[in-house]
Amino acid sequence: MPRRPDLARRSELAHAAFEVLRTRGMGTSMRELADALGVKRPTLYFYFPDLNAVFETVLEHMYQQLSEAVLGRVKTEQHPLDRLRAVVEATLDFHRERPQLIGGLLQLWAMGGRDVASILDRERKIVLAGRAALVADLQAGIGRGDVLPCDADRVVDLVLAVVDGVLVHHVLGIARAEDVTEELVQRVLEPLRPSKTKRKKKAP
Repeated sequence: MPRRPDLARRSELAHAAFEVLRTRGMGTSMRELADALGVKRPTLYFYFPDLNAVFETVLEHMYQQLSEAVLGRVKTEQHPLDRLRAVVEATLDFHRERPQLIGGLLQLWAMGGRDVASILDRERKIVLAGRAALVADLQAGIGRGDVLPCDADRVVDLVLAVVDGVLVHHVLGIARAEDVTEELVQRVLEPLRPSKTKRKKKAP
């Protein structure tokens, strides 16, 4: 019976390999990667058939951790608009604690690979599933009268687009995430809250 990979060890190797690839590029050979990680080539091949598998493992682990972080923040909120804001804040906090992650992923995406299309397709499906849940939550809030009538699809798309843009700007050092997200909240989300349930602005 074939030996199954140790998932914790696989994740550990993937993140170490990600840092090597981020520095040296996707042109790094498996031999060079194994040497950089201090493991034998058969060990590396046991966990990863190629460099794309390393990239894929890092992405899967990242999305799992991000989902847990976002869900943990969202479940503490009672109002749909607060949950939407929690998605924004949790996502930005997640990446703020991992400053090299977005830059590294952008670099590896740009370099590409034979499986980059399938990796991006899986990412797209994850994002679309999360988007659908946010839209449904906002629509339910409209139905209950907790949220003023609006196009839930467009609001969620705007919020997600701003988050993605802020992350890229954060890497480039262009804008302060807090300023952009506060503007989004005050100009887009809060106006959708019925006046009787207006949320108090957070103290600076």
